[in-house]
Order: sequence, then C-alpha cells, then structure tokens
Amino acid sequence: MATSKAQMQATIKYKAKAYKRIPLDVKIEEYEALKEFTEKNGESINGFIRRIIKENIVND
Repeated sequence: MATSKAQMQATIKYKAKAYKRIPLDVKIEEYEALKEFTEKNGESINGFIRRIIKENIVND
C-alpha cells in the first residue's frame, strides 16, 4: 500500500501529539534474552513491555 507524503506527515504529527517515547537501554545479552522470550510467547517486545507496565499500574 502506497502512502502519500501528506499521509506520512499527518501520521507523524498525530504521533507527536498523542504518544510519548520512552528510550530504554539494555545490555545486548538482556535484549537477546527478552527477544527470545517474547518470540517464544508470541508477543512483540513493545507489546510485552506495554503489558507489564499496564499490569503493574493496575495492580499497584
């Protein structure tokens, strides 16, 4: 699916307004273990981190 330049700019503008990025630095070994774990469980790394955050905020 081709995306127009205007659509890409609109998406960037929306994400800047609606989302906040959280940089996360981990050691390569930790990343590889996390990647293996999430792939084995059918989940993306991003999805896993978001789920863990939500679970902990709700359970706090």
